[in-house]
Amino acid sequence: MTEFTVVSLNLRGIHDSWLRREPLVVHGLAEIHPDIICLQEAATWCLQARWLGWRLSRATGHRYHAVQARKRGWRGLFEGVAILSRHPLVEHRALGLGAEGRVALRAGVRVEGCPLVVGNAHLDHHSSSGDARQRQAQALVRWLENARVPALLAGDLNDVPGSPALQTFAGPFRSAHEGVELVGTAPAWDRHRVIDYILVGEGVEVIDAGTCLDAPIAGRWPSDHIGLWARLRTSPQEA
Repeated sequence: MTEFTVVSLNLRGIHDSWLRREPLVVHGLAEIHPDIICLQEAATWCLQARWLGWRLSRATGHRYHAVQARKRGWRGLFEGVAILSRHPLVEHRALGLGAEGRVALRAGVRVEGCPLVVGNAHLDHHSSSGDARQRQAQALVRWLENARVPALLAGDLNDVPGSPALQTFAGPFRSAHEGVELVGTAPAWDRHRVIDYILVGEGVEVIDAGTCLDAPIAGRWPSDHIGLWARLRTSPQEA
């Protein structure tokens, strides 16, 4: 059996004084030593995800590889989603989700010989877009169902448990934080909505899960979302 740790975090790009937030993010992630990190709102123009991977490599002694999917259209000049991994990335591809150019990113990761598909998504954020998020969820499920190996999906899904979008995921996926008391994940300083998730599919066992980057340091928050982490397990026999 192979164990590994996944983190999901909405970075908020370079907003809110990124140069002051960046050391908090690096420190918080380095404490966990994650194997895989799914980032949303990663700034593309300054290669924020790759920079963060380099900083984490120096902080942890593990080399992190980064892949990123830009938003469609002009919005891709500014942000996208990214996956960092300290295990080999064997392939990656993007899926357009519509709604202001949103995309999902899917990467194949080989964790100590065990193949795994990691999905990362940032769904439509408008309060009136429940139907759009449900369609995006349906597209993601179809996209990941043909992976043929254990899969997980992380990200800022911008909807609450029990919503149509989350019900769409509930068949093939389950929350890694089932049984974990989550008051909310955003905004970080007034957590009253759970909208960030790590969802695991068949063949992925949850060992433990919790939150990270969930407190201010010297009055400053690492991001406007708190991070989620999950310790997971899979095996070659289930691949």
